[in-house]
Formats: sequence, structure tokens, C-alpha cells
Amino acid sequence: MAQVPNLDNALINLKSLRDQSQKELITILKNIRGKKCLVIDPKLGGSLSLIVQSSLLKEHGAELRHLNAEPIQTDCTKVVYLVRAQLDLMKFICSHIHNDISKGIQREYFVYFVPRRAVVCEKILEEEKIHHLLTIGEYPLYLIPLDEDVLSFELDVAYKEHLVDGDTTSLWHIAKAIHKLEFSFGLIPNVRAKGKASVRVADILNRMQSEEPVNTSEMGVPEINTIILLDREVDMITPMCSQLTYEGLLDEFLGISNGAVELDSSIMGVQQEGKKIKVPLNSSDKLFKEIRDQNFEVVVQCDCRFYVKKQLP
Repeated sequence: MAQVPNLDNALINLKSLRDQSQKELITILKNIRGKKCLVIDPKLGGSLSLIVQSSLLKEHGAELRHLNAEPIQTDCTKVVYLVRAQLDLMKFICSHIHNDISKGIQREYFVYFVPRRAVVCEKILEEEKIHHLLTIGEYPLYLIPLDEDVLSFELDVAYKEHLVDGDTTSLWHIAKAIHKLEFSFGLIPNVRAKGKASVRVADILNRMQSEEPVNTSEMGVPEINTIILLDREVDMITPMCSQLTYEGLLDEFLGISNGAVELDSSIMGVQQEGKKIKVPLNSSDKLFKEIRDQNFEVVVQCDCRFYVKKQLP
């Protein structure tokens, strides 16, 4: 798993958000006594790496696996699935359990949906006649701190789901994430929305604030004064433009995912053919922090100065 970013210099206490998410996951593992196999949705692997180190999960008795169509190979009698509410993932889980039943393997199964459970997914589990074998819960991971000044919903297909499929689930998730922020940093007094989807998010947020109000008397002055919501449709040109910064160049050629890039091990000086190594990109790296938003030409000069300084005795 990738390195957890340092959030000590964040403008607001993002470390407390990460610690809370980490605590919630560890609590799930603690409540399932003994050794267990933690089967993780591959799409969640990168996000979890920014919340908790794999070594900590192993300390709490978790044997780590990625979810796929292949049957799970483990001696653990308890299997914990940590998954998004996606229909194809439910089919994998059903296949695993049916495979165990056919071989006479008896296990306890737990399914934790991220960030919340979905009726349609549970319906599939019922149709496959395995729902009664499962303990079902939720792991409410709505926001991922990528860096000291960046929070991500990690909803990479939200635009397509909303615009093409007509699925507004992501809008609810965004509103819920913002409302969750308010319980840590106070009620946000100014919410500005541009675009139909953003207005919908603002409306959902307003309803959540009424149904589950933040105790403003205990919170004091809000740490976040204004939040601005923008639809992707407001600016469709920017994603088509060539990126001219160092970080943009890395994204164009290597692809940044969950605040990291994957490189061949040979580039990093590790001689293991075909092995990939994740390299975190965040403000913990002083050089990267300095050059990430600079133009290519400036970066070349900066890299040269850094190299000369490094070589001097």
C-alpha cells in the first residue's frame, strides 16, 4: 500500500478525519475476533492505503486479499468483504460462498458496504439464497485526504452515472460527506452552487442539516466559511487542455491514482522484473511540493539546482 500522507500542516485538522476513518475500520476488525481474511474491493485498495497502513490491518488479525472472480484461497474461518455497492461485486461474493458450500467449507461471512449499503445489492444476495449467511454492515468512508489541502470523494464515475445512467446516488454521497465535515468543523454558513447537480447537492445538504442538525453552540465559530459546488458541465473545456505543470505531466504520462504513481521497480533501483512500485506524490516530499504546480521550464531549472546541491560535498 502507498505511504499515508503527512497532514500536520493542513489548514484544518484533516488528520482527525483520517484518524476517525482509521478507527472505524479497526473497530470493524476488532469486533470480529480472531484471524480473518479481509477481501478488499480493488477500487478501494488505493483509498484505504491513504487511511491506514496494511501493517496495522495485519496487526489486528487481517489476512489481505483483493476481490475477484476466483475463489478465495485461505485457511481463515472468517471472511470479511469490504466493497462498494456494485452489482458485479455481489456476484463475486455469491460465487465465493457457493464455492465454499459445494466443498463443504464452513465459514462466517461479513459484508461491509462502502460508504453505505444498497437495497438492490442485498436483493441479489437474497436471490442467491446466501443473505442469511451474512452479517452486513457499513463502513462510512466518504472523504479521502489526498494531501494537506486536498480531500477527494473518489467517485470516479459519478459524472457518467448521473448524466448517462440517471443515477443520483453520488449526489447524496457528496452531500453526506459535506455534512460529515460539518460535525468536525462546524456548520458551513455559505453554500454556493452552480449547475443543476450542484443545486441538488445543496438541497440535499440543507435537508440533512434539518434532519440531523449540527450543535452550533458546542462547535463555536465554523472553521469553513464557504463551500463552492460546481457542475462539471460548467467547464467542459479544461479537461481537454494539455497540462503544463510538473504534476500535470506526471498525470498525463504515468497516471496519478489515489495520490500516487506506479513505476517499474527498475526505475526505483529495485531489480525485480515486472514488479511495480507505488510512489506517493504529496507535500511530504519537499521537492515535489516546490515544483508540482510549476511550469515545465521552471521545473527543469529547479531539478538542475537540486541535483547540483545534492552532489556538492
